[in-house]
Amino acid sequence: MAKTMNSRKNQSGAALYVSLIMLILMTLIGVVAMQVAGLQERMSANYQASNMAFQNAEADARAQENDLAEAVSDGLNPATDIPPMNCEAAFDPETHDVDDPHVRRLDMCFAWGPLDVPSDEAERTDQIYQVTAYSQDRDAALFPSSEAVIDTVFIP
Repeated sequence: MAKTMNSRKNQSGAALYVSLIMLILMTLIGVVAMQVAGLQERMSANYQASNMAFQNAEADARAQENDLAEAVSDGLNPATDIPPMNCEAAFDPETHDVDDPHVRRLDMCFAWGPLDVPSDEAERTDQIYQVTAYSQDRDAALFPSSEAVIDTVFIP
């Protein structure tokens, strides 16, 4: 029994210090892992929001292009509904209704030779349109976090 009393007196408690240091290290690793996970979650949410805004704008642009293609294939002249000569009027979200795609006719903005322009506007086959669509990831009432603008050149 005397031998065990001497060995207890010789111990300095090193195991306690080592275990406390290990606990502190494990806690720090856990805190860093939680911060990294939170950052990755925010990054994936931002990517999802920007992708949703892009897909919404892409859908609006394609729908407008389909409407233009139908109008041309039905023999209608879409130039009567679209301002053909306004070559300077680009899309501006401040002055334009952002819910509707902005369409302008580009082929009227170029200098064509005398043989290229037919006498009747309905006979033109060189119609070139610029379709600009603006969209957000959510409705404006739900505080959107991302916006996208798609600008395409469409030839029916």
